[in-house]
Amino acid sequence: MQSINTPAPALTMAWCHDPAQSPAILALFMGQLSPYYISHGELQSPRAIAPGQWSPQLADNMALQIEATLAAPEANAMQRIATAHQGDTLVGVAFVALDEAQLAPTPFATLDDLVVSPAVRGQGLGEALFGWVCAQLQAEGVQRLFLESGIGNQGAHRLFERLGCQPVSVTMMKELGV
Repeated sequence: MQSINTPAPALTMAWCHDPAQSPAILALFMGQLSPYYISHGELQSPRAIAPGQWSPQLADNMALQIEATLAAPEANAMQRIATAHQGDTLVGVAFVALDEAQLAPTPFATLDDLVVSPAVRGQGLGEALFGWVCAQLQAEGVQRLFLESGIGNQGAHRLFERLGCQPVSVTMMKELGV
């Protein structure tokens, strides 16, 4: 008996503006978390309460963030979510923030999160989604993309370095106590 290899469904990427996608985006994000993911951005938001410790309200906080982002008017949205689908299946998301203050001499955006489903890891999807986001932002005149990654998230560090990202600072923290 012969085995027939069926090709994977086409990969499509787009800025998401469909509030009905919110539960799938939340599920994909929440399913990928580890303590290594936490960086200073999570500690400066309601996402994490300490290094290596997510907030007990993380799912609720993320649901609100996703819903607010998807409900914002499409034109000139400063917070965006890019989605990657294989056929009808959501396989990747990227949370992007554009510089709202526009005080920097070089227009920039921040890649807050890039998450890929474990079922498709190692197939180049993270690289493809990152490349798509970069191309979209560049077409809008954005010249720099910043990102941060938890100190122990070595896999992400290697991916982003391979994609041309370079460290530009080290963020440190000191607990001052109460």
